[in-house]
Amino acid sequence: MFKYKRGINNIEQAKQVEYVLSNNKNSCLSMSATLDTRKPYNGMYIKDGKIIVENLMEEIELKNKLYRVGQVMTSVQTISCDEYITNIDLEKNTFNYDFGDIKFSKSFCFSKDSDLLCIRYDIFNNTTNNAKFRILPLITYRELFKMKDSQSLRFNQRKVNNGVLVNLSIVNEENVVIKSDKSKYTKESRIITNVKHEYITKQLEKEITTEDLFVPGNFEIDVKKESNQIFNLYICQKDFNIENVDVNKIFTEYENSKNSIKSGIRDEYVELKDLAVQISNFNMNDKLIDTLPYEKHYELNFDYEFKNGVTKEDIITLTNIVKSIEGQYLTFDKVKDANNVLIKIRRYIRQIEDIKNESINKDFVLLKLWYIESANRLIQKESKFASLYLEFIHEILYDLFIKEEKDRYLTDIQTCALSYNAIKIYENLLEDNDDVIYEIGEYINSVILTKFWDEEKRTMKENITDVVAKPNIHMIYTLSLSYPCIVGDIQIKLLDTIFKELYTPYGLRSTPRSSNEPCYIYPKYMAHFIKANLRQNGVTRASQKIAFNLVKELFQDINKYINGAIKYIYSEKGVLVDSRGYDLYTNAEIIRLYDMLS
Repeated sequence: MFKYKRGINNIEQAKQVEYVLSNNKNSCLSMSATLDTRKPYNGMYIKDGKIIVENLMEEIELKNKLYRVGQVMTSVQTISCDEYITNIDLEKNTFNYDFGDIKFSKSFCFSKDSDLLCIRYDIFNNTTNNAKFRILPLITYRELFKMKDSQSLRFNQRKVNNGVLVNLSIVNEENVVIKSDKSKYTKESRIITNVKHEYITKQLEKEITTEDLFVPGNFEIDVKKESNQIFNLYICQKDFNIENVDVNKIFTEYENSKNSIKSGIRDEYVELKDLAVQISNFNMNDKLIDTLPYEKHYELNFDYEFKNGVTKEDIITLTNIVKSIEGQYLTFDKVKDANNVLIKIRRYIRQIEDIKNESINKDFVLLKLWYIESANRLIQKESKFASLYLEFIHEILYDLFIKEEKDRYLTDIQTCALSYNAIKIYENLLEDNDDVIYEIGEYINSVILTKFWDEEKRTMKENITDVVAKPNIHMIYTLSLSYPCIVGDIQIKLLDTIFKELYTPYGLRSTPRSSNEPCYIYPKYMAHFIKANLRQNGVTRASQKIAFNLVKELFQDINKYINGAIKYIYSEKGVLVDSRGYDLYTNAEIIRLYDMLS
């Protein structure tokens, strides 16, 4: 996990690191390591894809001095705490500040059982004067990437026991409740106008957006001279009884959970331990989530019926979750958990089958084919589950290739590779031969070799209609799935092309090197690339060492920009892209990559 110490590290690097916490359900914190909210999706308390508490500012009043602690930039002023930050430890979720003879630290933790965000303050006043310590919450109410003006900030508030309730939306009956166990709340409403947020787009351009933030009042506590004061601040969307909050238990449970996840991983795999802890942010017991912060269309409740239709984003979310099964569950021998998720997604697929439309057909086909691949990974771990999936696999294949024209979806290399793979998985599970399906598998294999493979260019077309064959990311699947659809010399030639045209130490390029086109780098394809290499060279200590050297720089980048995770996307020019937060599939694939090399 990322750590910063003044005088050793550069504070600017900490500002580039994304710090994320989650309650594993639908609330999270997403900020920089200096608790900066420059990016448009950053906030201290994000609920259901809406940021409701963007940040906190602290004030220390000591004799005739007033210290302000925060990271807020407006058109007329900049409040920064850079000079006061002494230590940042994202593993412990702790931040330390030093003002000479007065110091304080704050630690963050989500309650395991609720949406409660707990912030613990520990203040040391070593001066000979009493001090006042204040916390000012900065409140907004906006969906991700959408800014609101001051008209939206005329929130109503009322005092409640130990704090304040601010009504964010009368229409949606949404509130934010902020309480403290020792400090006193004082109403002092004001608006901070034109707060700036900056971020780098996928076009590698810096964009700045502005919004106004509402300050309902402050929480104040007296810190006597030469004394230590510990107290807690709580943020939630529902009113709660502060006397029922056992903050020590919340922090202890978090530590125990984290240590339990790490305990089964060898000590030398530091990065894998971090990845394993952070992938736990994507708990799927109640929701289907593939990224943080929680955007609305990435949050599908398992009780939800697709009455209002299904979107392309819904299908992509389900597909990414299906593709993450191995790295999130099976690598850690969580076979039952993997089975539970696949059964739930099977129910979704059957729901969608009845209401799907032409615009999502292709994505829906890919979801089904990836589902078969993940189900096969589960069956390889535990053969007793085969009977649960054989009928559904049969149903998918017959729907795609018997009921409909078999060429309908064989128009791109990804679908062709997945289709051939699915057929071989089905044949392997059958006790008897299925000649009809076998012939379709052979037909798909011939389509790949005759209509996609270009011997002269030693590459695959991405789409069957492409006039010229150009190296593309999706051709890696012909080599890396459970059953590769090409063998022999073609396999060697294609892997060589991928290495020369698409490979970088941080992932595969979105466009080939020879095209001289700008591109993005995706780490999520690296596990497929290494799988293809190990298949070609055999799994030995020597081949694993060679493969490790191919991905060493990627492993070293874990925690560099996101605590306990790897970036979803890289720029070819090395510029950071502020595109999204944690990505389940990318993290799961890096875990799978570790597993292959260990």
